[in-house]
Amino acid sequence: MAFLVEHPKTVREYETVFILRSDVLDEDRTKVLNRMSSIVEKLNGQILMQEEWGKRKLAYKIQKNAYGIYYYLRYLGYNDMVAEIERNLRILEPVIKYMTVKLGEDVDAEKCKEVAEKLGTCAPKDTADYSSVEIDDEDLDELVDDE
Repeated sequence: MAFLVEHPKTVREYETVFILRSDVLDEDRTKVLNRMSSIVEKLNGQILMQEEWGKRKLAYKIQKNAYGIYYYLRYLGYNDMVAEIERNLRILEPVIKYMTVKLGEDVDAEKCKEVAEKLGTCAPKDTADYSSVEIDDEDLDELVDDE
């Protein structure tokens, strides 16, 4: 018999980019966006940013579509939220492609609420300054040779 292990709840910041067919009606677009936002709300998440990147030419045809309408969604939530969002994107007919990326590190749920109110986000960001680092082709060749 398997026992469920109670893991501490940590909030993470995710971003999802999904592509809709280019011939989708406006009402179908809003249905998809409303569904995504309702999933985030039902699973106690918070939408940080939602953008429409517009109609763009695809690098290759996907399901016989040469163009697609790109959407960007950035949100805070638990890992079960990502699974539910991707499950819905998989079954929605207008969606032809999607991808979700975890941003930053895990954050405690109680601390996240305080930080999210102040900054609008709670995942720690990489604050290192890489502008002074210079990499030339010889360094890259050495890295490849070492592997």
